[in-house]
Amino acid sequence: MRVGTPVVREALISLQGQGFVRRVTNTGTFVTKFDTEEVRQLYTLRIELEALAFEWARPRVSAADLASLRALVDNLVEAGETGARRQFLERDLAFHKRCWALSGNVYLAETLERLMAPLFAFAVLASGVPITAAMAREHYALVNALEKLQPPDFDNVVRKTLTGFALRWISSMSSPNGDKAPKSDALLNPSLT
Repeated sequence: MRVGTPVVREALISLQGQGFVRRVTNTGTFVTKFDTEEVRQLYTLRIELEALAFEWARPRVSAADLASLRALVDNLVEAGETGARRQFLERDLAFHKRCWALSGNVYLAETLERLMAPLFAFAVLASGVPITAAMAREHYALVNALEKLQPPDFDNVVRKTLTGFALRWISSMSSPNGDKAPKSDALLNPSLT
């Protein structure tokens, strides 16, 4: 494969910009790895930004958008029923990307994608958490909130659902030795421990 150094360099810069690799000056470029604290910080930020995306999407969402989101969740449930981890995570990311796009703010959607794509790829995909249809069905709460709820009920459902997603993956990383993971508030805010 005859690929020149400039092509490789550009590819690595692109992967770094997407969060898939990290560059260490005078050392090299390495595949991204997240420790528990980094995952906690990323999910804490994700909850805030994604809640904002849902808030902005709520007045803009159409019946066709809701049908599209339900179809995405239906596909996610199907992947959960078979336990197909990679397919589940690809469909999960597709659902969330669609929600982010519905916010109408391209910068928010791009920020969330940059934030979450590497996390989905390296933390979630690599975790030992079994993939289930029940996990997928939790996404219906977000679609139903967009369709039926007004603030503050809307905000409460969205935050509770997103926090549940975050806690699942953070706790899977928090207790590699079988130790009990901290309670939910401590996982997202370590100053409470």
